[in-house]
Amino acid sequence: MSMCIENLSNEILFEIFDYLDGYDIYKAFSNLNIRLENLLISSSLSMKIEISSNTIFDFHYKQFLKSNKHHIISFDIDSQSTLDKFMNLFIIDSLFSHLESLVLNSISTYKLLIIRFYLKSLPYLSSLSICLNNCSHDLGDIYQIIFHLSLKYFRVAVPRHP
Repeated sequence: MSMCIENLSNEILFEIFDYLDGYDIYKAFSNLNIRLENLLISSSLSMKIEISSNTIFDFHYKQFLKSNKHHIISFDIDSQSTLDKFMNLFIIDSLFSHLESLVLNSISTYKLLIIRFYLKSLPYLSSLSICLNNCSHDLGDIYQIIFHLSLKYFRVAVPRHP
């Protein structure tokens, strides 16, 4: 008996998808067949997105993000320059209606203070992990952000001063 990916149940496919980047899922499974195409537009699909300095914001990637805002539950952004590129195209706001987790690496306190207003508009945000690349502002400002959000998990990494 041969096993085909098309024979797997939706539940097993969703479990597999949970380990993959959302855009990789889209590239690998869209246009394969009607069932998988319907699965990709299913309201049950949740996507995790990793955006790195190697991410190319070409037409297809921008279209993917635009049409899948409601599927994205997690963003992991590797640097402030990557966040800047992303935010030139999109604002992390209430249109990312299912965003639960946000990881921001190597970000300045200044940039964090700018995006704090957008974070308030995310109804399901429950996890925020921040790695600061400097500490140019009072950390009290950072903690004020947290107290105004309904988070279950918060982590901040602050660079050590010599």
